[in-house]
Amino acid sequence: MNKLSSHLEEHMCKEKAISIFFHAAIIFLSITLGMTTIASAKEPEQTALVGVIGPVSQPRWKSTLDGVQFAVERINQQGLRIDGKNTILKLLIIDDKNDKNLAVLGAHAAVKAGVVGVIGHLTTDTSIAASPVYNAAGIPQLSPTAAGREFTQKAYDNVFQMLGHSGHTGQYLALEAIKTLHAQRIMLIDNNTVLGRELTASFGAAVTSGGGLIVGSDRISAKTSDFNATIAKIHSARPDLIFFAGVNPQSTAFAVRLQQVGVRANLLLAGGATNPEFPDNTGDYPEGTLMLAGGRPVDKAPDFKRLEKSYKEKFSSPLIPFTWISYDSVSALIEAMKLANSIEPSQLSVALHKIQFKGMSGTVAFTSDGSAQYQAYTLYLAQQRRWKVINTLP
Repeated sequence: MNKLSSHLEEHMCKEKAISIFFHAAIIFLSITLGMTTIASAKEPEQTALVGVIGPVSQPRWKSTLDGVQFAVERINQQGLRIDGKNTILKLLIIDDKNDKNLAVLGAHAAVKAGVVGVIGHLTTDTSIAASPVYNAAGIPQLSPTAAGREFTQKAYDNVFQMLGHSGHTGQYLALEAIKTLHAQRIMLIDNNTVLGRELTASFGAAVTSGGGLIVGSDRISAKTSDFNATIAKIHSARPDLIFFAGVNPQSTAFAVRLQQVGVRANLLLAGGATNPEFPDNTGDYPEGTLMLAGGRPVDKAPDFKRLEKSYKEKFSSPLIPFTWISYDSVSALIEAMKLANSIEPSQLSVALHKIQFKGMSGTVAFTSDGSAQYQAYTLYLAQQRRWKVINTLP
């Protein structure tokens, strides 16, 4: 009996051990399967760092930066999948104070940080200064604000211009001056920057070929507020239209000074002269000031009312054409990522030459040298403290 009990006890211990083993195996298998399920549920992810480089404290760049941030937030909310991975956009914001030396230093910092592309810089001068750094690293550079023709004439295949360049702008300025404003005697003044010199040269050539008359020209420093010598030349030339290729706030000071001394000629400005309150308020610009700005009026963007509401909930800068053009700079990078199915910078530069899409500012595509293939311009008039749309081209 004792022997039988001993066998039964031994058998029961074996069954208990087997039972414990199987239970442990089931628990282990469940945990393993659960971990596999969790792991498979978590999709592979990658981050694409985008550089935004310009003068952070300047109002003109604030709208640009806000446009970029608005685009990044919307894209991240909608979700972006590249090369089978959920792709999160992040921004590297660098202040170059619109200084050429700092622009170069900022470009080196962006390259070292591993950006996949750069939105910047503000002016043609700073964009050109930084472009060799990006070219050496194979990183695409898209400027939403640099309009000088020289920017895309360096034979770099990674440089892209969102605005129509100064050659196109000069032609449209001449068209508006002669056909819309019926100017007969035109004087040209530039601020001795790359863009300023190019704009007046292109505008003057187009006026002459269109049968118009250039009665004088002058050049002033972009940093001066002393316009007396130039005003003396204006009085001598007796123009009915003055074109000043300068940027705000100097352009505002120039316009005010012309009014103070009684110059009656119309003043025509280009897009860099837009004031921070544009287009809802003319700021200090006198009544009758004219401005040809790149891009269509902001309210022409698709689904504008909803987007405007969403934008104003988060950003304090006004919606101006540069806002949408900056937004489209980010969109262009995204379209390139989708086409290349990659966030590798060198592949993005190749893809950017092939993309075409309907953006907030209009159709976006690039020519072989990186210039904007489609240009849009709007002529505004300062009237009753607001910028009134006169004409949109083309």
